[in-house]
Amino acid sequence: MLVQIYGLTTPDDARDVDRLRPDTVGVVLDENLPTWDSVDADTARRIVSSVSHARVVALSLSTDPDRILATVRTLGPDIVHLARAQAIDEEALRRVRAAVSPAQLMLTVAVDGSGSVSAAERLAGYADYVLVDTKHPETGVVGASGRTHDWAVSAAIVQALDTPVILAGGLGPENVRDAIAAVRPFGVDSETRTSLEGDRRRKDMAKVEAFIALARAG
Repeated sequence: MLVQIYGLTTPDDARDVDRLRPDTVGVVLDENLPTWDSVDADTARRIVSSVSHARVVALSLSTDPDRILATVRTLGPDIVHLARAQAIDEEALRRVRAAVSPAQLMLTVAVDGSGSVSAAERLAGYADYVLVDTKHPETGVVGASGRTHDWAVSAAIVQALDTPVILAGGLGPENVRDAIAAVRPFGVDSETRTSLEGDRRRKDMAKVEAFIALARAG
């Protein structure tokens, strides 16, 4: 079971999370797009250099290949994660995939109904990993909301794809084993529910440790 911890915003948190040995850790570079979990380029580089064991995932919220590739050049990640992959045309996806190699490509699919299965099938041919995440019912924003979604749809995506599927969306120590039992994903991801109660930009190491242990036991 691949275990991914997202939303590292300080080098100290990066070091402490890395000591707990998740498989991958995610960082969001500020690309002048609205998001609460981004960091500036200098901080992002320091976070990356603080990670010794996990593979680094760099998230881009952009749909512009040039902006995406600028993020990749800044961070040099192991995995490039495109959060708005469904809004990127196929030619651009091919360009990005070729340009980021040997880094891998993770593409987000918003789970908002049965049409998500066909969306995942379309993207799977360009992805090393498909990450399924929650689409906020009011804002339409995908990811980092702390909300779960219909796990039956995610389970259908897992069944439909040969590409490894990572389950995200409102996962924490309290529900990760149930999520794994329902979806049978290749991996699981946590951001908001492994953050501190009073500061969602910082990680709660007890929650991170519990999430990793329960995910691997599940």
